[in-house]
Amino acid sequence: MYDLIGLAGHIIASLGITVVMNRCMKKRGFYVYDTWNCLVMAVVAFALFLTGGLSIWTCKGMVMAHILLYASVQDLSTREADDFLWVMLLILSLVNVGDVSLWSGVFGAIAVFVPQMLVAVFSKKGGVGGADIKISSAAALSLGFYGGLTGYTLGLVFAVIFQTGYNKVKKKSNKDPFPLLPFLSAGLMTGYFI
Repeated sequence: MYDLIGLAGHIIASLGITVVMNRCMKKRGFYVYDTWNCLVMAVVAFALFLTGGLSIWTCKGMVMAHILLYASVQDLSTREADDFLWVMLLILSLVNVGDVSLWSGVFGAIAVFVPQMLVAVFSKKGGVGGADIKISSAAALSLGFYGGLTGYTLGLVFAVIFQTGYNKVKKKSNKDPFPLLPFLSAGLMTGYFI
């Protein structure tokens, strides 16, 4: 009985935060899909609660999910993401430090940062954006080596699969830039469960 009340409270709190975020994002001129955002956050809240119960790990995951949702919506709307988002993820890495060792977090951040930075520096078209690098590296610090690297890799796989199909349907070139943060966010949240 208490688990059902905890689950309901967790989902309702998550949806309340999402509704407030949606309003704030609309005020900033972002393209917001209220129902989609609420549905995604309800599913994430449900999965986190089933995995971790009512715990610090679950709450940390919800905070991370909301930060990544905001970053994704902003990237879809403006092709940018505010600097405070990756700073918030850095601060979040200090919460419940016992889940991931310091060295695992540092190596995870390095493993995600270095390849993206190399692509950004040596690509003629810029390749990966600065916000993608900062947000995914900061999230990997929280997730540790395996969670961060797996989440980052899954995000790239999601991006390649979706964008290839989308470009084929829309008859666009695969060389056109696209917002990467929504895919990285999905991958990183998947990595959180590892």
